[in-house]
Amino acid sequence: MASGKLVSPSSIGHFGIRTTPDKFDAMVEWHLNFFGGQLILRNKHAAFIAFDEEHHRLVIVADPKHTVNNKQTGTGVYHIAFTLDSLADLVTSYEQKKALGIEPHWPVNHGMSTSMYYFDPDGNEFELQVDNFKTADEARRFMETEEYARNPIGVDIVVEDLISRVKSGEDEENIKKRPEIGQRLSRWENSIYFKEPVASN
Repeated sequence: MASGKLVSPSSIGHFGIRTTPDKFDAMVEWHLNFFGGQLILRNKHAAFIAFDEEHHRLVIVADPKHTVNNKQTGTGVYHIAFTLDSLADLVTSYEQKKALGIEPHWPVNHGMSTSMYYFDPDGNEFELQVDNFKTADEARRFMETEEYARNPIGVDIVVEDLISRVKSGEDEENIKKRPEIGQRLSRWENSIYFKEPVASN
């Protein structure tokens, strides 16, 4: 039995994605565009991508033995979220990605964050989020409320409205306030943007 406080990681080092050789080029290009990344090393089997101070945050590995998983019904990692500093950054990121043909399938205000979810070419899901509260304690307190118990999923965002409000100079703290819509217990039930990920062959 371990004694004392269990050791926790100090940070996330990197994450890895498996793909098939026929999707390798598309996956590398998508992730470079999504993260505004830099290709550190690439050969026919792997690509290492950096987008911050770490030597690499992502490795994409292609192997003919890899098979396509059903992302909607299979077990495994659900999605990975990355934080931006402001709604202005989220809007700029959205516009930059849209110009590159990358659009979110689910923009949503969860309450503790305002988020946009994206599928890569293999159907892996990535979230870009902005914290709605100034501290983690405030976010946790929101997650303990009756409102959050009724709706732990969130309220869908119309992106054009978000862009208009942000660019008008409206206070971001006001934009971040989640509307009350009552009960919502299923992620997809009321989503106005959800699209099935493109099937892989």
